[in-house]
This record gives sequence, structure tokens and C-alpha cells, in this order.
Amino acid sequence: MSYRGGTYEKVTMDEALDLIKDGDTVAVSGFLYVCYPQEIITKLGERIKAGNGPKDLTLIHVAGMGNNVDRGLTEISFEGTVKRYVSGHLSNNQNMIKLINENKVEAWNFPQGVVCKLYRVRSEGMPGLLSKIGLETYVDPRQEGGRLNEVTKDELVKLVEIEGEEFLFYKTPDIDIAIIRGTTADEHGNITMEDESSFIDTRELAMAAHASGGKVIVQVKNFVSSKSLDRSKVIIPGVFVDAVVVSENPYELHRQSPGTFCSPIISGQNQMDMAAAKPVEMNQRKIIPRRAALDLKPNSVVNMGIGIPEVVGNVAGEEGVGDELVMTIESGLIGGVPLGGADFGSAANAWGALTMPAQFDYYDGNGLDVTYLGFAEVDPKGNINVSKFGERIAGAGGFIDISQATKNIYFCGTLTAGGLKTHIEDGKLVIDQEGRSKKFLKEIEQISYSAEFGLKHDQNCVFITERCVMIPTEKGLMITEIAPGIDLQSQIINQMEFEPLVSENLKEMDSRIFAEGLMGLREEMKSCD
Repeated sequence: MSYRGGTYEKVTMDEALDLIKDGDTVAVSGFLYVCYPQEIITKLGERIKAGNGPKDLTLIHVAGMGNNVDRGLTEISFEGTVKRYVSGHLSNNQNMIKLINENKVEAWNFPQGVVCKLYRVRSEGMPGLLSKIGLETYVDPRQEGGRLNEVTKDELVKLVEIEGEEFLFYKTPDIDIAIIRGTTADEHGNITMEDESSFIDTRELAMAAHASGGKVIVQVKNFVSSKSLDRSKVIIPGVFVDAVVVSENPYELHRQSPGTFCSPIISGQNQMDMAAAKPVEMNQRKIIPRRAALDLKPNSVVNMGIGIPEVVGNVAGEEGVGDELVMTIESGLIGGVPLGGADFGSAANAWGALTMPAQFDYYDGNGLDVTYLGFAEVDPKGNINVSKFGERIAGAGGFIDISQATKNIYFCGTLTAGGLKTHIEDGKLVIDQEGRSKKFLKEIEQISYSAEFGLKHDQNCVFITERCVMIPTEKGLMITEIAPGIDLQSQIINQMEFEPLVSENLKEMDSRIFAEGLMGLREEMKSCD
């Protein structure tokens, strides 16, 4: 953006990209397509493929970006272009995953909330972030220090002790280039975000780059006179902005989500009457959330992970208690109904939006009453891996932040994976086809959730599968409930690589879970008022 007598002018895409130099640390905003500067990244990728792009970059981002297929940071993730990589979630970036597995890039995966808070502490001029998030997981330097391969040697996180308590100290990065997105800019560089579903990490990232002496490049849809801009709508003041690029192809490259170009429902300008949730078929994908929903309390503040945990919301809707819950999303939204599928990360009828660092402040401060998360691999102690499986690298996202900061955690998933088929018959669970892969293993590759940490901090941690319920104990994972119709030895223990403990008071799971019709949760909640 060039200075002209007290105002700034738009720059061309090439002028903006020319600001990025070899060896720069580049940080990009976004949560899927929310506040993600897709057009700038796409054009940068084209420049790189033509042999004219910057080299040896350090690339930083908080959340998964793009469409999880061909759009996103995968468009600039090439050997020679990226030298160092720090992320909260890899979002199926196959180019980067390949580089990591081939030891062609130094790479770290830290909790999503930690990475976005690093922007804020950098804007304050602090050397790093002090946090308990990540203790006793693969992020802890006593384990892997968040490193993802053999060539990654530097310690970006240290274990420290303050007044007898353990903390992790995450080093603050200097940011040369911040690439972010808004909706509208004026001639002073002020940025509004009226068409975004939330603000994500944009303001903190812009301030971090400014404090580092770096440059801030913003992609917008509109460029208007400051006389028409409502000051209360300005999210990023122009003092933090160095270049504004107006999207030339917003329908494809400035979308609210992979599924929606621009909806006033997603941006919160309008509310909508929510149709009743379509009933989920009565199999394992409904049995697990029905068991989880039995423990819901009125007015609970809730976070739900993707997949089977999402269906807890569907069950709450069917039972007529959805309006008794306050749903939240890591992207910063509070209240309303989280959207799934191609609109994941947004919500309809949200009450309000925090920035992503503020949302994780809320989570870390015990703001959540309960969270429902998935799991991929579990060991005999109840430790969980959701982040890395051989050459398949997902990253933890907000899993570590949320699971370590919430008192009531329900890990929801099937006992086995790959082709599992079930049905209900006469109130009993019938396994039609067993899954090909065991999920409860003797050893797991990484610890994304530490059962020992949970026990030390008095967390109420429950594993819910379609055929049993388990809890971590000091002696290991213990089965406390079993589904009607299921044989303990052949259909549970034999489907695990280890033999779990079995409670002396083993009981049958609530029969309402396996019966057609409602479970009566609305009446139960009314009785709690």
C-alpha cells in the first residue's frame, strides 16, 4: 500500500507479493475459509511454480485452512519454498506432510490455542507464552517437544517450574509477513469483517507482525471511502496494515466456507428458524451420542468435536433440549447452532464472536462445562492419540487445549474401525460386521491426551463406545457399563490389544439408548430446574 498525502492506495497482487522476501517468517490467518486469504495464497503458489517465488520461508498458521483437498497452504508447500513449519493443524496438506515424512522441512505441531496466543504475546513484546496446555503430551519436551521428524532439532518449547508448579514455555516467533483477510478496507487501511463468520486470529496476527517490524497484507472484497465506514465495525485499524489487495475473483477465492460464498446467516447479520434435525439412523453413530447425551445438564456450555461427537447436538435437538445448551466453536463463536459439513467452523444464530485467542482464554479458564471429542487410538492407561499415525499426520488442532482445560470430557467413538456395522434388535445391540482395525492398542505413537494428567487434575473422563463405557483409573482403563446383547469377552476384550479392568459393579447401559423414540431428556432437564 503506497502513501499518498495522508491516505493509502490499493496495491496490485504482484506489488503485495513482492513484499515477501527469501527467509521471511510468514504467518497466515484462517480457519478453513473463515478469514483465509485464498486469492493471495493461490497467486503466491502460481509465482512459486513459475520459479519466481520466495525461498526458505518459515510458515506459521493456527488452524486448518482451505478445503482440505486442493485449496489451502498446500498451494505453497514445496521443497525449497518452506524451510521451517509451525502449525496447529495440518488440514490434510499432503504436500507438507510429504515434506515432513521425507525430512525436507523442519516441522512442529503445537496446540491450536497456544499458537494463536503466541501472536498476542508477541504483540506485547513478550519472549514467550507460559501455559500448562501440552504438559504430558507429545508437545512436552520430555516427550517430543512438538517435533514431527528427525531433522527438527530446535527446542521451541521448554519445561519450567514456577513456585513448585510445572509449566511449558513456548518461544515467541518474530513475524516478517502477516497475510490476513477482511471484508472491506478504506483509504486509511481500516479493515471491517462484516461478511466473515468470526474474526479468528486476524487482529492479533496483524499486531504481532507490526510489533516485529514486519508487514501486514490484507485481502478484502471491497474498497470504500472512510466516510462510508462505520467505526464500530473496524476490527483492524489501518495503523497495522501495509498493503490491501482487492479480490478479483471473490466467488471462488473469497468464500465464507467451502460450501457457501456469502450468507448473512453465517456472518450473523440475520437469524434463521432452525428446522428440526433429521433423525440419525439407529446404529453406532446414534447409540454413542445417545449415551453421551444422558449426562447433559441444563445451561451447559459445550464444545463438540467433528464426527460422532457432533451427533450429540443432533440428539439434543431430537430430544427438545438443544436450546438448553450453549454451543461454542474454537473459531470464536458462542451460542447458536454449529454448522457441519462444508460449512464447518461457522454457526447459525450465534450470540456473539470472540477472537480465537480470547476463545481459548475462555476455554483455558474452565469456561466449558463439558466437551465431546473423538479418539483414534487409546492405550491401556487411557492415553489417546489423534495427531500422528506413521506417515499420516493430522495435527492436534484444539484437541489438547480443550481436553486439558475441561473438567467433564466424553471421548466418543466406536470400539473398532473400518467397516463396523451394527443394528438394534429387541432392545439389544447386534454386531453385524466387526471393524477391521482395533483402536484400543498396547502402544500408541503419540500422546495427544494424557490420562495421568487428567487423573491428577480430577477430570471426569469417560470413554463411550457403542458396546461399552470405560473410565481411566490409577490402575488402567476400566469397563463400567456394557450394552445389552454384547458378550464381554468375545465382543469387547477380544477386540482390544490389551485386557482392560472390569468394574466389580459392571452395569448394563441404559435401555433407553437402544429403544426407538425419545429418551425423555426434556422432562429430566425440567426436573433439574
